[in-house]
Amino acid sequence: MIFKYNAPWHPLKSVCLGDTYPEDFYRDVRNNQVRDMLQTISRETQEDFNYIKSIFKSLNIEVVRPSLDNQDSIMNYVDCNNRLTFDKTGTYSLIPKPPMQPRDSQLIVADVFWATNSDINLYKKSGIDFLPDCVLPESDQFDAPLVTVIGKHIICDQKDVPGLGKLIENSFLEHTIIPVDIGGHNDAVFAPIKPGLLISSHYKNCYQDSFPGWEVYHLPDQSWNAMTHWRKEKHSNTTKWWIPDEQNNTDFSNFVDTWLCHWLGYASETVFDVNMLVIDEKHVLVNNYHKGLFEYFKKHQIEPIITPFRHRFFWDGGIHCITSDLYREGVAEKYIKL
Repeated sequence: MIFKYNAPWHPLKSVCLGDTYPEDFYRDVRNNQVRDMLQTISRETQEDFNYIKSIFKSLNIEVVRPSLDNQDSIMNYVDCNNRLTFDKTGTYSLIPKPPMQPRDSQLIVADVFWATNSDINLYKKSGIDFLPDCVLPESDQFDAPLVTVIGKHIICDQKDVPGLGKLIENSFLEHTIIPVDIGGHNDAVFAPIKPGLLISSHYKNCYQDSFPGWEVYHLPDQSWNAMTHWRKEKHSNTTKWWIPDEQNNTDFSNFVDTWLCHWLGYASETVFDVNMLVIDEKHVLVNNYHKGLFEYFKKHQIEPIITPFRHRFFWDGGIHCITSDLYREGVAEKYIKL
């Protein structure tokens, strides 16, 4: 397959869309409350994926998807006592991640494809056989969204990966590296929509060093700040809810009843984040409606297409995360004037 990516607003022609475990994967979870919630999340996630796929198809965009074993079960990952097995550190060895977020391990610069971390194996094992076999050495591995290609420039976050800027610079000599210190995935903080136009969350206020002269629309207090209680619950229960046989575990039951149900209301009604996918300079996929931003899009002759991803905070990723651009038309230009 031919890969190509030079800017996030170039017309998208081929995309990888993730997938998750089917409902039946959780069929052997004995706690009804837990099983029903997990199956609801699975079913609604599949529904959202299928809808996103239909949007791609309507726009004549080729969709590549992983394929999961429908006979697989959560019980294949527990010990004889129906508990998750322990790893060498003495903590629960979690169920293998489903191939939900191809963006994390797939980086294309011009026509060069990099498998940036071992998560690429999730997609190769699930039937996407044209992906490269070669993964970066472990010492060089990183999450691909730490890097954003903008024509002849590459925005590179190196706060948590100090050597990343040098690695990118030495590998793509025809590009100019712009270092930033975000400390996380770029696509959770800003979204370049078209030349000279940037959508930003409240996490970053100044772009004069990275996007000088660009017009920036700052979303109001959105994204993770709207999820304070949910985040507290999530991070205090990181290993409990995967135990499949905990009928008498009151803490666990309370966790499922309050944390997941509480979260369901937030996810589709309150939060609008910048993790969006640009189709071309006239169309962009977004999670839900935002009055101010939609008016701003209209001003710039951009049509937002709402593609709900109801459980994005459960999966820790948005529309941009669960996709990966494989081919975009267009050549590299100098869009940033430094």
